[in-house]
Amino acid sequence: MRQFAHLDAMRAAAVMLVVLAHAGLELVPGGSGVTIFFVISGFIITHLVLKEHRRTGGFEIGGFYRRRALKLVPPLLVALVLPTALYAWLVRPVNLGDVLGQVFFFFNWRYVDSQVDVLPGSIVVWSLSIEEQFYVAFALIWLLLVGTRRPAAALAVLAGTAAVASAAARVVLHLGGASEDRIYFGTDTRLEAIAIGVLAAVWYARTTREGSGAPAWWGRDRVLVAALVLYLGSVLIRDELFRETLRYSVQAVAACLVVLWGLHGPTGPLGTRALAVMRWWWIQLLGLASYSIYLLHLGAQHLLTALVGELPGPGGVVVHVVVGTGAGIACWWFVEEPVARWQHRRRVRSAAPATAVSAGQPAEQAAGQPAG
Repeated sequence: MRQFAHLDAMRAAAVMLVVLAHAGLELVPGGSGVTIFFVISGFIITHLVLKEHRRTGGFEIGGFYRRRALKLVPPLLVALVLPTALYAWLVRPVNLGDVLGQVFFFFNWRYVDSQVDVLPGSIVVWSLSIEEQFYVAFALIWLLLVGTRRPAAALAVLAGTAAVASAAARVVLHLGGASEDRIYFGTDTRLEAIAIGVLAAVWYARTTREGSGAPAWWGRDRVLVAALVLYLGSVLIRDELFRETLRYSVQAVAACLVVLWGLHGPTGPLGTRALAVMRWWWIQLLGLASYSIYLLHLGAQHLLTALVGELPGPGGVVVHVVVGTGAGIACWWFVEEPVARWQHRRRVRSAAPATAVSAGQPAEQAAGQPAG
C-alpha cells in the first residue's frame, strides 16, 4: 500500500469541496478545501527536500524548480493560457494585467477586491499563485539554510514564526476594517496553513530519522475524531471575528492532524475503516487528478452554462459536478500523466550511468533526486 495514500484522499476531499461549492451547493464550505490543499503542499514540499538532504547532504534548486514547472505548467497551458487566448480572440478581450497575474502567479493580489476581468471560471488560480509564491521563496530560503549546522531546526523556527505572523496579520487586518476578500486572498494571511504543513514535515522527519518511527498516538482514533470535531466547529461557528481570524487556524490544524494520523497508520477500528475508504480507487483517482480538476472545473461549468443555459435544481448541480470533475480527470490523464511518465523515464536514464560507475550504489541515491 502507498504510504501517503491518505494525502491523495485528502486532496480528493479538498477538491470536491471546492467543486460542490462552485456547482451551487452554498452550504458546502468550499474555502476549507483550499486550506487543506495549503497544508498538504507545505508538508509534501518540505518532506521531499528533507529527504533529499538526508540522501545527498545538499539541495539542487534547479531540479526543484524543474519538477515544480513540469507539474504545474502543462495543465496550466491547457486549462488557462490557450483557452484565455481563444476567448480573447473569439469572444471579447480580457484584462492583460489580470491574465499576467494568473500566468506569473501574483493573481491573488489582483483579486483582493474581486475586481478582475479574466477567462470565466479561471479565477480559481488565485490559490495557485499563493502556492507558487511559497515554492519560489521556500527553495531560496532552504538553499541558504541547507549549509547550516541544523537546517531542519532553523526551517521549523521560520515556519513557526510565519504561522504566528500570518494568524496575527488576520487579526490586525480584521480589527482595522480590512475586507473579507483582503484576508481571504492575501498571501500573508493565508501562509499559516502552508507553514503548519512545513512544521508537520519537519516533525515527521525528526521522528523517523531517530529510528523510533512516528509516535503511536498519531494513529489513534481520537486524533481522527479530534480533527473532525475541529473541522466541523470551524464550519458551524458563524461569528464574524472567528471566521475572519481563527477559522483558518482551526481548519489547518484539523488537516495537519489527519496528515499525521495517516503517516503512522491507524491503530483503532474507526481509523482502519477510514483508511480503507480512503484507498478506494476512485477516491485515489480524484486525489491524483485534483490539480487538473481544480483548474478546469469552474471553467467547464461556465462553458456548459453558456452552451445550454442554466440547469436548475439538484439535477443541475449533479451535471455541473460531473462535467467539471470529468474535464479535470481528462486533463490529468492526457496531460499530467504523459509528462509524469516522461519525467520518470528521464530520471531513470540519468540514474543508469551513475549506477554503472558506482557498483552497489542504491538507484535512488544515484538518481540524486526524490520523486515528485
